[in-house]
Amino acid sequence: MEAGGQAGDDDATAAERTARLDAVDERARRVLRTPEHRAAEDLAAAAAELAASTRTRGTQSRREIESRLAALRRVHDALGRLETARSVDDLLPMAAEELAAAGGFDRTVVSRRRGETWRAEAVWLSPDLDPGISAATERYLRETWIPIGPKALEADLIRRRSADLVMAGDPRTTPELMAVSQSPGYVAAPVMPTGAVIGFLQADRVGRVVTALDRDVLWTFAEGFGFVFERVALGERLDTQLARVRAAFRSAEDGLAALSAAEHDVFRHALRPATPASSPAPTVTGTPLTGREREILDLMVTGATYAAIAERLVVGETTVKSHAHVVLRKLGATSRADAVARHLRSSVPPAGRP
Repeated sequence: MEAGGQAGDDDATAAERTARLDAVDERARRVLRTPEHRAAEDLAAAAAELAASTRTRGTQSRREIESRLAALRRVHDALGRLETARSVDDLLPMAAEELAAAGGFDRTVVSRRRGETWRAEAVWLSPDLDPGISAATERYLRETWIPIGPKALEADLIRRRSADLVMAGDPRTTPELMAVSQSPGYVAAPVMPTGAVIGFLQADRVGRVVTALDRDVLWTFAEGFGFVFERVALGERLDTQLARVRAAFRSAEDGLAALSAAEHDVFRHALRPATPASSPAPTVTGTPLTGREREILDLMVTGATYAAIAERLVVGETTVKSHAHVVLRKLGATSRADAVARHLRSSVPPAGRP
């Protein structure tokens, strides 16, 4: 944050230094262009000023290059951290925070485009800002679909597909947003992972104007963010589809297991000789319980869960639930507890009999 802020201050003073150096150069050149009317000491002083100005410009140029390289390193590191996001919902707030750190911004916005409007999906606000202004700004950004008028900055971003900046009072700004946020101006860049502009990145500083360097830093971040967004969104869609396929296979497997178990019970019941000891449990429907259904009912009496019953009988839990549903229907029970109670009552011999 401090590094980015310092870069912004350097940009502001660089313009002032350049203006002063231009004035020094022009004055020295006027002296040197008319040597016949100047004293030797004046010519020497003008030459020395011009040489010093040249050295200062070189230093200023090196500082600007170093500042840009440092900004690029911060952006590179920030984009690397975004690669850890597992979903779009995780990525967007991470991007807003990482953009603030990389560019030294006080406020950053990751917004989504919908037709000719846009609205914030993630907002990062420096904790050092006025709480009232921050709350009002975030509320407006998150709750308002801001129109993209033909002369709006965001319309220029869509047309030109590059970053830009505006200052307060520029007709391309949204008056309501500038009033609520009290922004001195902001930089913005389009997000277009597949070529179409799907949203924007916006950033500003409170009390300090944004610069061309801020615009360039934002644009570099936006280009990298587009690639990260595309990868994360694609991975999320693939995970969702894979989960659906797995669920479909599990459902089919459980259905086949239930069908196989039912067929097995039919044949086993048909082949078992009828004895008084193996008489079926009484039912309301008149349809006796199958051997597997009696096994499940006996285990239900013990309080075993469906998962425990499935493990005991080496079948799927869905198969157990399917059999249990049939047991409840045959017993005329309204719940598992009711089925157990009915079964226990039917197992008690009448009074007077052993």
